[in-house]
Formats: sequence, C-alpha cells, structure tokens
Amino acid sequence: MSKHDRIKQSHASEPARGRQGWTAGSGGSRGGLAWWGAALVIVVAVGVVLVMALGQSGKSAPAGARVSSGLAPAFSEQDVYSGAPITSAGLRGKNVLLFFSEGVMCQACFEQIQSLQQRSAELRKRGLTLVSITTDPPDVLREAVSGYGIETPMISDESHAMSSAYGAIGQGMHAETDGHTFVLVDRRGRIRWRKDYTAMFIPPNQLFDEIPTIH
Repeated sequence: MSKHDRIKQSHASEPARGRQGWTAGSGGSRGGLAWWGAALVIVVAVGVVLVMALGQSGKSAPAGARVSSGLAPAFSEQDVYSGAPITSAGLRGKNVLLFFSEGVMCQACFEQIQSLQQRSAELRKRGLTLVSITTDPPDVLREAVSGYGIETPMISDESHAMSSAYGAIGQGMHAETDGHTFVLVDRRGRIRWRKDYTAMFIPPNQLFDEIPTIH
C-alpha cells in the first residue's frame, strides 16, 4: 500500500470513530437525564402528598373530638346582647338546639338564624330553644346581632372554651372558628343528635326534617 493510500485510509477512519464515540456518549446522557427526571417526579409527588396530608390534618378537628352522644359538656356563658346568663344548668328541663357557626364573617350563618326565628312556631311546637354560638369578640358580635335583628340567645365564645368542648372548632373552612354545626340537647342534658354541615345555609324545612323529635 502506498503512502498516499495509507493517509487516505487513516483520514477515512477518524470520523467513524468520532461518530461512534458521540453516539455512545449521547445514549449515556439520555439515560442519566431519564434517571434524574424519574427521581425528581417521585420527590415532587411525595411532597404533594405530604402537603395535602398536612392541609387536611389542620382543616378540621379529629372525629373523636366531635361530641355526638352522652352527657352534653357543661357551660356557663351569657347572652351577648342582653347580658343574661346562659348556662347548661339553667337550660335543664328544655330541649335545646345549639347552633355553632363561623360568625360575623358568614352572612349566610346569620341568615340561618333569621330563618329559624321566622319559624318560631315550629320551634315552640317541638319544644326547642335555639341558642347560637360564635367565636367573635362580644362587641363585634353585639353589633351583628343588632344589625340582623337577632332575638334568640347568642353567645360570644371568644375563648373557644364551649366550641372546643363540643368539637365545633375547625369543622368549617377556618381552623380557628366554628363550622356550621347543630347539636340537639334534651331536657336531661344529654346529646340526642348532632350534624356538621358543609353548606353555610340549610333550608329550615330540610333542617326540621333531619332533627329528631324528642319529648
């Protein structure tokens, strides 16, 4: 083979080795990127699951805290507007419908109280005394009571003591306020029915259908 032929053969073989080397390197890079991509997807997915779990854990009180039977927790409060005492002992002998709501931030909650006041004849027929509770400060709640024309007893549970005792805190959209919870306490001070509603307004007819009749 002449010198010219050897040089020609050498030049022809170099690009082939170069292309082969790049092809192998290219495959290796794609494999590495694929591995890291899969790992990143897993990490993100785990993070999303943890965030969702933490969000749900702070959304509402644990099921065990939702008092739904047995002797109703005792309380000693007062009507935010009149200042008259409202206590569990003083309500003995009456069937009491406790209504825990989000308070002044929830217009529908006050409309709920108004709608039940308008059905006072139905409440009397069932022997029910309506008592509403929010965690609003007394002065703020007093103004709302006046503005909405609320005449039934209203408690300012700013300390969260009563709401916590009945497991009403965090049952709605906010962890620091009550949700939309009704608790029926009989004449002997025992809980006979409870429901935590997700809707902010329950039509009175629906509510009266769901509340059990007790004597």
